Amino acid sequence: PDQLDKIFLFAATLEQGVGERGVYSAQQGADFPFYFRRIGKSIQMVMKNTNFTAEKGTPQERFMAKSFPDSILGSAKIVSKPQPERKSILIDLAELFVTDMPGFAPGLNQVYQPTVYHFDKGNSFLGAIKAFPENVLVDVTLHFATDNPKAFSITLPDARSIPLLVKYEIASLPETGYQPRAADDRVGYFMTVQQDFTSDHPASPYLRNVTRWQLEKANPSAALSQPKQPIVFWLENDIPVEYREALTEGILLWNKAFEKAGIKDAMVVKQMPDNADWDPADTRYNVIRWFAGVDATFAIGPSRSNPFTGQIYDANIGVSEGILRAVRKSGQEFFEPVLPEGESAPAFLPTAWRNFRRFECEYGAGLAHQAAFAVALLEARGEMTPEVEQRLMHEYVKELIAHEVGHTLGLRHNFRASTLLKPDELNNLAKTDEEGQTASVMDYNPIVVASKGQKQGHFLTPTLGPYDYWAIEYGYTATAGDGKAELAKIASRVADPAVPYSTDEDALGTVSATSVDPLANQFDQSDDPLAYFRQRLGIVEELWSNEEAKLAKPGDGYQVLRRALNRGMNEYTYGLVVTSKYVGGIYTHRDHVGDPNGRLPYVVVPAAKQREALEFLRTHAFSEKAFPIPAGLLNKAAIERLQGLDFLSYFTVQRLDYPWNENVLSSQRLVLNRLYHPITLGRIVDNELLFAPKEKPFTLADEFAGLDSAIWSELDQPAPKISGMRRNLQREQLRHLVRLVLRPPAPISAGPSQSPFALPPPPPPPDDATTLARASLVKLQGKIKKALAAGTVADVTTRAHLEQTQAVIASTLQAQTAKPPE
Repeated sequence: PDQLDKIFLFAATLEQGVGERGVYSAQQGADFPFYFRRIGKSIQMVMKNTNFTAEKGTPQERFMAKSFPDSILGSAKIVSKPQPERKSILIDLAELFVTDMPGFAPGLNQVYQPTVYHFDKGNSFLGAIKAFPENVLVDVTLHFATDNPKAFSITLPDARSIPLLVKYEIASLPETGYQPRAADDRVGYFMTVQQDFTSDHPASPYLRNVTRWQLEKANPSAALSQPKQPIVFWLENDIPVEYREALTEGILLWNKAFEKAGIKDAMVVKQMPDNADWDPADTRYNVIRWFAGVDATFAIGPSRSNPFTGQIYDANIGVSEGILRAVRKSGQEFFEPVLPEGESAPAFLPTAWRNFRRFECEYGAGLAHQAAFAVALLEARGEMTPEVEQRLMHEYVKELIAHEVGHTLGLRHNFRASTLLKPDELNNLAKTDEEGQTASVMDYNPIVVASKGQKQGHFLTPTLGPYDYWAIEYGYTATAGDGKAELAKIASRVADPAVPYSTDEDALGTVSATSVDPLANQFDQSDDPLAYFRQRLGIVEELWSNEEAKLAKPGDGYQVLRRALNRGMNEYTYGLVVTSKYVGGIYTHRDHVGDPNGRLPYVVVPAAKQREALEFLRTHAFSEKAFPIPAGLLNKAAIERLQGLDFLSYFTVQRLDYPWNENVLSSQRLVLNRLYHPITLGRIVDNELLFAPKEKPFTLADEFAGLDSAIWSELDQPAPKISGMRRNLQREQLRHLVRLVLRPPAPISAGPSQSPFALPPPPPPPDDATTLARASLVKLQGKIKKALAAGTVADVTTRAHLEQTQAVIASTLQAQTAKPPE
């Protein structure tokens, strides 16, 4: 009875998944506080609402409690009279836990659509129950069934049956004397957020505390002390032996930062014995876990924290073996001209089991692509010796795990950290051994490959960066009380160029027009990303030029050439899209008023830099010489001819040959969509007010003129002949110009988005964009008319293309004239 109405912590782990479609093993599920409540002859399990608070005993606490309810997760009938001595109340735990409490059925129906699965209670059951002094761990097998499987499954022996093993833990909420630490937007920590109704006087109604461990000095008076209790990570016993050393090094990197905060040996690594009798799902153990999935190439580093205080009490890092296998794969790979973001993030968990205050980490998937590209290039150079491969893979695993451990310490992504060094310093071992290649391992750091003839340095940063030290100092330095003044002083160093910081909401999606800062990106490098990607495109061209001679070995299939072509295309595309962010771009800063050397929140990208970026795109995205593939390579870019479990063979692909023009257009479309997006266009107009007085502004007219001359350059030649790749590009730009001139109404929404981060429809384009688009069409119409009248267009397809373009322009201009003004 003394456990009724008492707060406990619930933690769930998906221990056994399906191995496909996001349903993977070793994934951390929900964690939340709850309490048992007796209602008549039943015991309810009630999830505590932690979003709101007020000082205890105040009127505000009373009206808050009436305004925001807790949630009932389930109930169980009392099945016995009270135990005579202890007065214990007996319930059947299956009534609470052998249910689809997580809401797995809707998740399965989403990923296996159109199949409809239902929870099968008859074949679900409780398994082992392990009781400890402060927690209980319960195995629950939940079975989901269907009579009519309509979706293909690679991993299920019979798609009518999906058993999922979950582990539920109930733990006490101990009093530890932990002191919450206020969050600061200048330093990137995850945080707990509560709306406080105690008073309506504060400027902000929110209490925001960083999530961090209770890591305290054993000797508080010592400048450097061992911790009272270190953060211990166990390597699960199913991790391949060859990667354990790199994992250990990546975890222990963080000890350097903790030493700066006064704590020695804060991180400890132990190996889980093969005969261990404890469970990795037990929250008393922090575990690095390995798992497999046929479509899984990611790592994830979540942690669990007390929602009332932010104190982290458990962390488990899941690593898919696919992020290592993918690097060496030589078979089928389909081109996806989107960037290394969101490729295999675990999306299965139901909405109620996701924490939307934490952005998902997709570093592992993107880093696997980076490593695969590096391997292909080094093989094409003949430099991929066993020693080089071992060094590359070691640095790859070490950096990846250091990144994920950083998340478990409370740290968010830092997508500006890559701006630490100059381009020519990235392979300078003397520099990078001491400072690292980047300001933080919390960026999505690319694999640095030297240009041909240049000495190769580290492939990935060998150590923590200065931002990592600074962030740990903020989160873990011992302070007296809440330490507000001391912490504010630490955070005020935000303008120090060694600790640049931008995070998920600054980068958003690289292809999104709402992402304004060209220095806040994933997988860029150096303080000059344009110079970095200029070099990167050069080594892509090198790969394409050499892959046929170096990668295709006698007796091998030609699919290795197709995959190398794809790897290069993804790198090429990404460089173009990041470059497009400079056009209409704004540098953003998080400085507070009065910070030393404080910067303005928004600084327009210099006009000269925007013109440099537009010229970069003219050359590498929109010129006749863009995408320089060697003649004859497409004849050899074959698909994999041996089917696997997924049947991705010539039985299922639509094109046996390589769809080069289609893929090039996909890349160009990403760039044009951003440059002609109403938000980008509107920002370029507003930015004219932000340039320095003597600076020649970059204007919408500059963008339109630059794109027109690059994309229609053939019309400035005496006898224009336009290739198929160029015709595709010209039609794509024409669609944008027509849309801007006609300004169609925004489409009606089909309904509310399921994403909590859904953005409203974009605004209409600025009127100046419509004016300039019309001027572009009129000018283009004149050039086409002149070319056709001269009779020099001998190519039949080119002539038909120009005649069609002329007709579209004429009808567009006529329609605009007939359209009433808005």
